[in-house]
Amino acid sequence: MKTTVQSPRSPDAGTVGKGLRTPVVIAVVEVGREPVCLALAAQGSVACVCNTEDSTLMLVDTTAHRVSAVISLPIRPLAVVIDPTSTRAYAAGLGKPLVVVIDIPARKVIDTIAASEGQAMAISAGGERIFINANSPTNGQIGVIDTASARLLDTIDAGPFTSAAVLSEDGRLFHCDYLHHELKVMDTLTAEISTVLSLPEPFEEMALSPEGDFGYVPYRTTAGIVVKIDLSSYDVVDWLPVPALPHGFTLSPDGGLACCCSAAERSVSIIDTGTWQVISRFQAGEYPQAPVFSADGKRLYICDSSGDAVWVIALD
Repeated sequence: MKTTVQSPRSPDAGTVGKGLRTPVVIAVVEVGREPVCLALAAQGSVACVCNTEDSTLMLVDTTAHRVSAVISLPIRPLAVVIDPTSTRAYAAGLGKPLVVVIDIPARKVIDTIAASEGQAMAISAGGERIFINANSPTNGQIGVIDTASARLLDTIDAGPFTSAAVLSEDGRLFHCDYLHHELKVMDTLTAEISTVLSLPEPFEEMALSPEGDFGYVPYRTTAGIVVKIDLSSYDVVDWLPVPALPHGFTLSPDGGLACCCSAAERSVSIIDTGTWQVISRFQAGEYPQAPVFSADGKRLYICDSSGDAVWVIALD
């Protein structure tokens, strides 16, 4: 396990680059109560939106920018993934230890899988496995689901206060220990979990670069720092400035842009990763979170969990 302490480099989090862009809001789509996350289908024009307080999953037509279906769930959804064929969505959340299977073309629930409550999910590139991170103050778990048989294969003890479920192409499942400020990784072939890095501040999420060679961890503090980690050595290679209380950090498919929400400012920042300059900072409702880039990097979809809407922003 590595421990590292560094200072962030310049520029500071308040710097806005000369290439500041005015965001173009394409649409604000009204959805259910407290949308907390969404997933975009790889094929077709569909977004799946989790509405926690409504216990619904909404299908949004990303061409027409309207809700095309409202699907009632037996859970309060917190996480959703879509399989590579874009025909199945899998949702986990609170209320019951289930993963709900949704047929996207048929717009209905077709199965439930006995598993666990879940705060985060990841799906393998081929769609064969789903990994669920079930956070708990006493005993967090990672569940492994086989999608072909629709059954739980294994449950691995991940320790208390774990969050995130980020799967790399080489089969490493990353998750965070918020209490001990540790980055952990599970080998999905052996189910062995190891702590690979200890940091001085708490964090609860991670993002991967498109090539999978770097990880980005935003500190959940007012300091406004994202730690960049070399995933071959687990060394910290940079400390990058972002707005205070960052969350929802993600990178565009080509890695040229990063997006970060700020709980302190209730804002969204778009960052040029080459210069690490903020090129756009804007409001997207009352509490923007869980931004997702489109596959071509030309659109940004953002949940406004307090305003019960999904914002669609043009980036080209």
